Amino acid sequence: HGGIFWPRIKIANPDKTEFGNTDLITVPPSGHIMGAIARQASKPGGVYQAPAGVELGLLTGALALETDEVLDELKRDLIYVPALINPIVSKSNVKPFIDGVFTLKTTGQFPTMGERLGAIFIEQSIKEDMEFARHKNNTPALRAEVNRRITEFLLGQMRLNAFASTVPDDAFFVDTSDALNLPSVQKALQLKVRVGLAFASPAEFIILEFVQDTRALDAELAA
Repeated sequence: HGGIFWPRIKIANPDKTEFGNTDLITVPPSGHIMGAIARQASKPGGVYQAPAGVELGLLTGALALETDEVLDELKRDLIYVPALINPIVSKSNVKPFIDGVFTLKTTGQFPTMGERLGAIFIEQSIKEDMEFARHKNNTPALRAEVNRRITEFLLGQMRLNAFASTVPDDAFFVDTSDALNLPSVQKALQLKVRVGLAFASPAEFIILEFVQDTRALDAELAA
């Protein structure tokens, strides 16, 4: 659930009596990053998209960076993928923005911000909705109703581009089967549900390949 961002940012001095007679002060980026996350998550389906990049990752109120070292691609590459430290950069006519999507989890499930935030949102939403089933008799009808409600919720999220596919069978699955809910499980007063989510991975590296266009010459030679 954690992430590291570098460098610190400079903002307008809100109180020169408190922070000294200077126009800008240097602060940790944490609050501004949380603002970017909240801004993105407030959009329909936005929680599934990492708050990063020149459009979605702008740090409102950030005016400059503590150091320009992060603008050196060779130095940035040393700390980004190997160390999972997300750079904060700025470009001409663009205010500082988040230029990375990693959490501190390099392997396993949901390693990027968009995937992790989406998984948290879905998990908490389903947990809250499943309150209706507590204390009811654990019957095939109840398990079918649980499956139906979760599936309907996930279909709604799919329509908000939550997943890598818009084909339900490829986007997610919901399992409330008898194989999962064995008699011993039911006797333990449990109803088990297994939910699989296929989130899209971010396009983190844009690989451009340029070649000479020889189509007209090829067509002439072929004729």
